[in-house]
Order: sequence, then C-alpha cells, then structure tokens
Amino acid sequence: MRAKRKPFFVLVALLSAAAILIGASGCALGPQVRITPSAAKSVTTDTFDNGLVSFQIPKGWTVEVGAFDYIHYAFTAYDPQNTDYRLFFMMKAEGFLKTQEMKDWYNRFYHSVMSDLPVVEPQTTEQFFSVLTQALDVDGTGRFFYPRLGTVAKTDSLGTNEIGGEIIRGTCTNENDRKVDGVFTCAIKDVSLYYVTALCVYNIICFTVPDGELPDWEPVLNRCVASIRFSETFTSGFYGQETVLAESIKANAAVYQQTADVISSGWQARQSSYDVISQKQSDATLGYERVYDTETGDIYKADLGFTDHDWNGRYEPVTDEMYLLPTAGYIEKMD
Repeated sequence: MRAKRKPFFVLVALLSAAAILIGASGCALGPQVRITPSAAKSVTTDTFDNGLVSFQIPKGWTVEVGAFDYIHYAFTAYDPQNTDYRLFFMMKAEGFLKTQEMKDWYNRFYHSVMSDLPVVEPQTTEQFFSVLTQALDVDGTGRFFYPRLGTVAKTDSLGTNEIGGEIIRGTCTNENDRKVDGVFTCAIKDVSLYYVTALCVYNIICFTVPDGELPDWEPVLNRCVASIRFSETFTSGFYGQETVLAESIKANAAVYQQTADVISSGWQARQSSYDVISQKQSDATLGYERVYDTETGDIYKADLGFTDHDWNGRYEPVTDEMYLLPTAGYIEKMD
C-alpha cells in the first residue's frame, strides 16, 4: 500500500486526531511495537495576548516583546529548552544601505554611524536575514532578544507575501552555532536618505527548527503565523506613527492568514530533492531508518534493522516522496 500526500488542513486534522489516540507519552499499538509520538505531532498551543498582539504558541514556549514603539514592534517566541525552535516577528526595521558603493561614499565623507550600516545587496529575503543581526547590533533595537542568524542559504522559494516580499525556505546557523532550517519573509522598500537610497524592511517573519525537522514543524509554526492579530489599540497607535502599512495592519487578520496560506501552498509545491537528501543524511548520522504503517499511512523513525523483522507487510520502508511528509513519531520493536 502506498502512502498518499494529503492536503494541508486534512493532514493537520489527521495528525491532531492521531496524537489524541496515541497519547503524549507513547503507548503500545500491539504486542510487538511501541510508538512515541513526535514532539511536533503531540504539541498543544496556548494563546499569548498582551492587549496589543495575540497569537498561538506551542505550550511551554516563552514570549519576549520588543516594545520600542508601534512602528518597530517586535516579538519572539521560543522553546526555553532549545532556542533552535523559534518564531520571530518585527513590524519594521531601518538602517540598511542599498549598495556597497553607498556605504563607501559614507565612509569617505562622513565617517558617521551611517557608515556602520549593513548593506542588503542584492535586495533579497535571504540577504536581509543574513545581515539582520549586524543591523540590530548597530542601533540596539531588540538587542536582548532577537535571533542571531548567520548567512541564510535559500533552498526553496515558497511565494510572495501580501506586500510584495519573497517567502523562502532556507538554512543557516544560529547563536548556538547550530544549523537550523526555517521559513523567512520580509518586504524591502527604498527610502530617500540624504544623497543615497537607503532601505526600510517591513513585516519581517521567520520561524526556525533544528535542521531536518522542518517537515514536522512547518504545519505547527505556520498556524502560529496565521493566528497573529493586532488589537484596535495597536492599530490606532500605529496610525499615529506610520501610514505605509496602516491599512494592512488594520486588516491584519487577512495579512497574516494570506502569508500563512502562501507558505502552505509553496511548501506543498517545493522541490523535493533537498528534503530527501538532507533527511536521509540525518537518519544515517543518527542511526535511523524510516518506515510507514501500511494500515494507517503513518510514517515513523525506527532504529536501523527494524525492517529486517518480518512484519507480515504491516511496516514497510518509505519511498523517497514520503520524506516530504511529517513523521508521526518513533517506533521500536518490543522484545
């Protein structure tokens, strides 16, 4: 029997139902195997709401807010046990130069803080996130909480967000010098700044997980993005400071739902080669193989040698296309 790819929302519903049946601590399906559900499959969510912004986060995660002003409002949510699992949002970031030539011009004639600003060249989502840490270190914005990312390498283009920025899937290292896999989006706009063209960046959103786990966590964290809502109090304050995104923020339910929808559809249409190769490499390093249950279609990680046992057709090795689907957990043979 061949496991079939399911539409996103149907898959989420099936995973949720399965998590309830199996239980968070794992239980026996029969006398021969024991299954421990994956963290992503068994996750439950809480609502964070501080009167300005609300959104869903996995239970137990920590939220920190960078309440600098309405224009530059930012927050991050992360797992305190492992900060590789993280969601980050920032309304607007400033302090970027468009070309190295402009930076050199400032260095020659002014030697001011302007000459310290990072260059986003070319003006792409991956390049912006690659210099985000440098930019926020310059002006101190969010220094105490924002994610520190290395160079972002794009592996897939997932689409375009509501205000014209590309949504990508990419990998990078983080503040722990560990490789993470994630989804990144922003919208880069030109702005006149004295004699040069500088850049402002809007609707900065990313979420990351340890490398190799994004197929499991993308549905969970994408639902968190879709749930972002700003209150009327926030909207009123934002109107008083900035008009560029005022209408979009007023209709924020549509903005972030649309972003999540693009991520979802782009994720389903992404190129498979990266995931297949990286998941196989990760499994080989950790000593796993993947199997699927021919009765339920669930996919599990198992120790190497699991399929050497005669399961009478119940558990079979996965095909390459199945590496694109979330795992339901870990399965082991009982002695």
